[in-house]
Amino acid sequence: MTSDRGSVTLWMLGLSILLLLFGGLAVDFWRALALQRELAAVADSMAVAAASGIDEEHYRETGEVVIDPARAAALGSSYARSQDVELVGMGVSTEVDGSSVTVEVEGELELGLIGVFVDQTEPLTIISTSRAVPLLVP
Repeated sequence: MTSDRGSVTLWMLGLSILLLLFGGLAVDFWRALALQRELAAVADSMAVAAASGIDEEHYRETGEVVIDPARAAALGSSYARSQDVELVGMGVSTEVDGSSVTVEVEGELELGLIGVFVDQTEPLTIISTSRAVPLLVP
């Protein structure tokens, strides 16, 4: 005759650990999704602000819309500073090719409970990119 004493306890312990793993995964997933949405909103807004940095003298002389890289970068950065967005730990780079502005915002997310199970020592890096083109309003 075999004894089954304690087998339910082992099953409950295993199920509890599995539940913690999936719970940690779900919480970290939603935190990452929220950070990605916030970074996308910041990148979109910065790109629109930076795209308004046209070279006015060139436009007045030729009628052609060309973006001034220094002015675009300054406008994008000043917009980000004017908002209630925490840019600590985020890298912002602006590329200007003359007809459009591309803004890339990078953020880091420290993993919570799932980091214990996955052995993730470095934070998760999330990158959001946005591109804007200035348009003339007739």
